[in-house]
Amino acid sequence: MDLVKLKIFHTVAKLGNLTKAADVLNTSQSSLSRAMKEFENQLKMKLFQRHSRGLELTLEGEKIFQHATELMQENENFLKNFHSKDNEVKGELKIMTTPHMGATWLMSYLSEYLEIYPELNIKILCRTENLNLQDADVAICTYIPHHPNLIQHPLKSFPMGLWASPKYIEEYGRPKTIEDLDHHKILAYTQNLTDPYGNFSWILTLGAKPHTIRRPYFEINSLEGLINAANEGIGIIEISRESLAVQESNLVNLFPELEGPVVELYYIYKENLKDIKRITSLKNFLINKINAALRI
Repeated sequence: MDLVKLKIFHTVAKLGNLTKAADVLNTSQSSLSRAMKEFENQLKMKLFQRHSRGLELTLEGEKIFQHATELMQENENFLKNFHSKDNEVKGELKIMTTPHMGATWLMSYLSEYLEIYPELNIKILCRTENLNLQDADVAICTYIPHHPNLIQHPLKSFPMGLWASPKYIEEYGRPKTIEDLDHHKILAYTQNLTDPYGNFSWILTLGAKPHTIRRPYFEINSLEGLINAANEGIGIIEISRESLAVQESNLVNLFPELEGPVVELYYIYKENLKDIKRITSLKNFLINKINAALRI
């Protein structure tokens, strides 16, 4: 396979438009179109469906794009590793995590970490789906199964509980048993998305009749939105007491003795990056800070 044309193909496929790709690659649209036709002829397969709005990958094109993306990432990792000295913590560190973790939990640690390593440039990519390491050096999320080439260090446990505001309790009363939840307003994280935070359907089945799922009164695909809704007295939510937003609110734990599911947060990176200090330094820093907090 022609690696030069593969790299060009990756850029064209990523942008989905020959004009935009020609600008990025500093070439003409006609020469780019010719190069892609030659690449398709070499592979003996059609990679693009061409239409008035641009280019769309065929099934074969999707497979080649996936392969090209992995190669580009491996090449980027190699160059980072090659130019990185083991005893230095500097350069760029891309972290992929969920919006809630990136905006609240992780942010509470970064100020001190960056004071220690001021030459490090951190980029945080927040996503609710497809949390993988194709676009980042590190992922901070729940466990990624079926990836033996990843190193996954447990960071922190988030035990779940049921919470409501004093305003809600005053207006609707406090449930005395979990069965009482059937008669209350349940707020839920939107269920038709891949949930990167853990099992947020517990509140919809806890205390319900067998094989029954409660219909939530309100749904949103944002944890900040969910917590804000609870603070406004709209209903009851499932969330961890370890959430900074919960700790800074006046939400009430409705069943403090209840043992709910536990969401485990991991620090994840590729095995070939295990000796790179900018990768391991953040892991060690977070683990030390979390363990120190547990000892208090």
